[in-house]
Amino acid sequence: MKLTFLGTGTSYGVPYIACDCAVCTSTNPRNKRLRCSILVEQGPLRVLVDTTPDLRHQFLRAGISKIDFVFWTHLHNDHVIGLDDLRPITDRHGYIDGYANQETLHHLKKIFDYVFVEDRNHGGFPRVRGHELKNFQTVELPNLKVTPIPIQHYKREIFAYKFQTRSSTLIYSTDCSHISNESKNAMRNADVLVLDALRHDEHPAHFNIAQALEIVAELKPKRALFTHIAHDLDHETTNAELPPGVELAYDGLEIEL
Repeated sequence: MKLTFLGTGTSYGVPYIACDCAVCTSTNPRNKRLRCSILVEQGPLRVLVDTTPDLRHQFLRAGISKIDFVFWTHLHNDHVIGLDDLRPITDRHGYIDGYANQETLHHLKKIFDYVFVEDRNHGGFPRVRGHELKNFQTVELPNLKVTPIPIQHYKREIFAYKFQTRSSTLIYSTDCSHISNESKNAMRNADVLVLDALRHDEHPAHFNIAQALEIVAELKPKRALFTHIAHDLDHETTNAELPPGVELAYDGLEIEL
């Protein structure tokens, strides 16, 4: 299984518009963060998590020409609004199966009603078959299992995702402020844990660095990477402060599990 970080930034992206702070004006490419998204590959299978406002840029930068499935974490704009940019993919390959919880799927069908039209046999429109997911309902893909795990994003319940092959486990948990004990039990001892860590200061809807480190210590992954990063965190400075086995992710990072 291969993990690629297509974007690791907060909803603003980094640099922020009209900001001249040290991170936003940094020349370090690891301080340039598009909105949060990942690509998971298992053999020829390609699974996208979230369709960000930067999707076109992300696909061009990563050389992505085909997607087999898309899974959405939640309905916030920075995770869904790039859906229309799947058009070139579905023009070439036809329908994509998309998975989300009831709230997110309803929202997507409301703002992208033209995407979820059945039996459309021509291009010019994104073509997605929507599938509603329940908590802990595993989707069996070829040589890959995907399980939605409920987490709390302020007052909204959203999905983290567990990706499992015969030999490895990846947990992707962005936009998170609380994890129940039941969900923690489903997330323990992963090979790689990707976790929300917005900044050092507390935030009502996101873990900060200290809170994320507490979760890592409890869940005990082999390796942990932080994402959904604001302009408060310089990549090199923050990484130097983190314990062994924990680091900030960055756009374009690829990990083989």
